[in-house]
Amino acid sequence: MNESSEDASARTTDSDRIAGLQFPVAEVLHEFEVPGHRIEAPVGAASDLSTRVPPETTSLPPRSSVIHGIALIAVLLLSPFIGCASSPPGVAGTAEHNTRIAESVAIAIPVLERSNPIAADRWREWLESPPSDRSIHGTDARPMSLQSIPGVFKATAYAAPILDARRTRDTTYRHAILGDPTGIADAASLPTRREVAGNQVTPVPVLGWVADGLDAYLAEVNGSTALRFPDGTIECLAWSRTNERPYTSLGRRLVETGLANPDAIDLDVIRGLHETDPETVERLMLDNDRLVFFEIVPADRWPRASTGVRLIPRHSVAVDPEVIPLGSVVMIEDLGGASMVAVAIDIGGAIKGRRIDVYLGAGDVALAEAGRLIESVRISIIEPALDH
Repeated sequence: MNESSEDASARTTDSDRIAGLQFPVAEVLHEFEVPGHRIEAPVGAASDLSTRVPPETTSLPPRSSVIHGIALIAVLLLSPFIGCASSPPGVAGTAEHNTRIAESVAIAIPVLERSNPIAADRWREWLESPPSDRSIHGTDARPMSLQSIPGVFKATAYAAPILDARRTRDTTYRHAILGDPTGIADAASLPTRREVAGNQVTPVPVLGWVADGLDAYLAEVNGSTALRFPDGTIECLAWSRTNERPYTSLGRRLVETGLANPDAIDLDVIRGLHETDPETVERLMLDNDRLVFFEIVPADRWPRASTGVRLIPRHSVAVDPEVIPLGSVVMIEDLGGASMVAVAIDIGGAIKGRRIDVYLGAGDVALAEAGRLIESVRISIIEPALDH
């Protein structure tokens, strides 16, 4: 993401916090990457991706460097009861940080097996150990190793929208959320956004119609959404695939056409422009040939990360697997020392190098928070120590 030169720190409020980290309001510029980068992340693609730690991380402390007990408690500032997972939330909402760590580790282990099977086995043993030995802080019986990745990371956030929808199109609900045309195997044969809008191709499946064109567009950018129908039914949708066409940023097009100031554009600005002149903004959306197709998934598996596992609010992050191996358990620490623990189970086209994206949850509140959050953080990989 390209950041605005505008100093947003003065606008930080108590609501701009995640897991004890204070995040100034994020400025979204040319790439229009808040909340999203999901459009670049194919489901299950993790197994095809390199998970090599880059050469510059070779100066990490050795695995035998062990931190446990009170010393790590002082660093992490975590609750002593973080090994106890709370009940899964409903479709909407979020979770408190550091309250579902054991559940998150269990979800991450199948992903970690692809990149580091030895570490996956150690985490599996950790989950199976007696509660008295199972602390993310480490214990005398089961210490933990902490490997710091050199450098500072940029942390942003994302969330999943829940949109009011209709089964059939009408004059208000006229923006389609598209299903996957499974009869078309070749991505090159899938339509572009402009072709669908102009009805120039055979219609693809429509999973629902929403009232707001920008909401429909953001659902694609995010890669996960839920549709809420008048009868109370909520259908959870996950990224299935794209037409693999080039991606053109809406934010960049707004700047290029003079409709937005490159030094003061964020998601709120884009929403304001859309409310004022929806026709123009939606016309610029058509310049993005990339189109996302969704599939319906069970609520207990939603939202689904690009690795195929479920995202847990404030416990799941998207990473560049060239920097942080997928499935890793990580400590995220802001420059003031406050920390949270999460699992690296998602990827995204905009998540490159020293950048992470924290999943906050689903619904309007989580989306509003995600659209404003950005922070500089340090990252360490946590693993049960080899010798215990």
